[in-house]
Amino acid sequence: MRISAIIQARMTSQRFPGKVLAPFLGRPLLAHVVERLRQIPGALPVVLATSRDEADDPLALYAQSLGVGVVRGPLENVLGRFALAVAQHPCEAFFRVCADSPLLEPFLFVRALEVYSGGDFDLVTNVFPRTYPAGLSVELLRAETFLALEKVTTDPQDREHVTRYYYGHPEACRIQNIESARPADPGLKLAVDEIGDLERLARWKQDKGSWACTEFRT
Repeated sequence: MRISAIIQARMTSQRFPGKVLAPFLGRPLLAHVVERLRQIPGALPVVLATSRDEADDPLALYAQSLGVGVVRGPLENVLGRFALAVAQHPCEAFFRVCADSPLLEPFLFVRALEVYSGGDFDLVTNVFPRTYPAGLSVELLRAETFLALEKVTTDPQDREHVTRYYYGHPEACRIQNIESARPADPGLKLAVDEIGDLERLARWKQDKGSWACTEFRT
């Protein structure tokens, strides 16, 4: 079973332009995301899905320096970018990964793979409903179903947000949610949206270490 991890990223974030290359604990944000993905057992291929916009040229070059495959597509049509990534890097299923999440937990990806392997699902997720903090999201999509839905998805919002159609039409696909035994405080956010989040997350990591310590504590 071939599984890939596809990272969506662009430099033109409205609230924090260039955030995916912003320094976090001494390295660009993207480097942390790639490192976390490479800790998942099985050596998953990692692909960056970014845009053809010239603003994303530095991002593409940096990803290549990390040994990450790069696919470039439409700026606003993120769904189209993912379709290109799957076409160029064929797989049975893929993780959708946001590049603003430097504290991703490999154990959650392993859990999603176990659930996916043990059932017949189009999407294995931990955000439907969310019991883990933003920034620890995991979404594993069956590629065949994704490509079929991509062809018929016309709403611009659905094309900008890759899994929005799934959650808006749960009757059209088989979704399995993973819930935490210790649901997070709804106010806790471990993703980077604004420049101040870099320092906040650095402090959180220094204090807590990782979410795994919280998840499995006795």
